[in-house]
Amino acid sequence: MNKEELIEEGVVLTSQDGKAEIMVINSDSCEECSAKIYCKPASEDKKTLLVKDPFGVKPGDKVKVSLQGANLFKASGVLYGIPLIILIGGILLGVTIFENSSNKEVYAFLLSISACALYYLVVYIITKNKPENIELPVITFVSRQE
Repeated sequence: MNKEELIEEGVVLTSQDGKAEIMVINSDSCEECSAKIYCKPASEDKKTLLVKDPFGVKPGDKVKVSLQGANLFKASGVLYGIPLIILIGGILLGVTIFENSSNKEVYAFLLSISACALYYLVVYIITKNKPENIELPVITFVSRQE
């Protein structure tokens, strides 16, 4: 997974401050793609992707984008792995804390959901305040539209 590299093609929508938003057109492989967490659906058959722009691309340029497997693995862990551990740990802790309650399962569930929501809030605040910590895909090739 660390050496894996995902490459997609797209068209630049906007570009500023060393970052670009590109439109990636869905292909048959999109359904099985492990990088879905980076794409935002723009419509049913089109997705947008925020990428690093080392070339100074302009809207309309066709580009190839590269995403390292290690970055994808980290993002998946942060978005899915850690919350799963928090949910399971919260339920186990909640059942122990609320042992004498008649609704201990409900309270344990609410505790775990609250802990998970707090985790996502912290991740949101960190990524909002320090966006440079986010490993974005990088443009590796540009075909200029003249």
